Amino acid sequence: MSNIQQISNGKSKTLIATASGLLTILLWSSLAVMTTSLPNIPRFQLLWFGFGEAFIIGSIILACTGRLREMAQPFAPWFTAFCGIFFFHLFYFVGLNFAPPAKVTLLSYLWPTMLVVCIAFLSAKQFHIAYILGAVMGLVGTIFLLPPDHGALLTSGNLIGYFLGILCAIVWTIYSLVNRRYASVPTGMMIGVCGGISLVAMGIHFMFEPTVFPKNFKEILTIFYLGCGPMGIAFLAWDYATKSANLSLMGSLSYLAPLLSTLWLVLAGKAPATMGLFVAVLLIVGGAIVATYPLQKKKNSEC
Repeated sequence: MSNIQQISNGKSKTLIATASGLLTILLWSSLAVMTTSLPNIPRFQLLWFGFGEAFIIGSIILACTGRLREMAQPFAPWFTAFCGIFFFHLFYFVGLNFAPPAKVTLLSYLWPTMLVVCIAFLSAKQFHIAYILGAVMGLVGTIFLLPPDHGALLTSGNLIGYFLGILCAIVWTIYSLVNRRYASVPTGMMIGVCGGISLVAMGIHFMFEPTVFPKNFKEILTIFYLGCGPMGIAFLAWDYATKSANLSLMGSLSYLAPLLSTLWLVLAGKAPATMGLFVAVLLIVGGAIVATYPLQKKKNSEC
């Protein structure tokens, strides 16, 4: 009976972790439409505000629930999380200054495919060919989402931007894989990580950017949402997902983020509804369905 309970608890934990990963994807998808509402706020100032807010709110919650000590963890998991989140944003933001944003974004979104391929070599237990197929379909669908860069020339500056975009993908892949080693570390640690990232972003902001404060209540509310959602809950949820969910499945499903992001922009009137978007919907949603096939097959066999 105890073995049955352990199996049941394991399945419940995996299900919750998968749901956490999907929550992260949903929150990340809203990042573009929200940041376009703040065109005058410098990027690192936004990181300072967003992660600082996540730290303050998270610390209050941990204090009220008697879990404040969860932020104090060994150096290795703390450093891994900090480097993964901070350097992804650093390489991405700097890369945008050198190369067309669409191409830098595409290269940064190589990480789901990299994640699935790495797991294929590292863990046969979690691998299924459907994950690779789903990830490739998602990548191709993402290409259809990106607008053409008219008149873009291949220059040394562009090459630097493309290289930084690839570094984004490599950093996030490594972080997602390595973080699984620290499954016993409580997710509350991420609140402290958010505080550390906020401090470093603040320093970079004051060195290289002018300070621009929100102009109205709408911008204040948008920053509040970013700190709570895409820069707060999202990273806590991804931390839990990488420790307990099926990473191959998460990698394949992650291409839903750029698709949903584009759909939010269309609904907000900030992007056109094109044939490319329709093709992307078919490929990315189709890839997600293909990626979940092994789970559906396993579920049916158990029934």
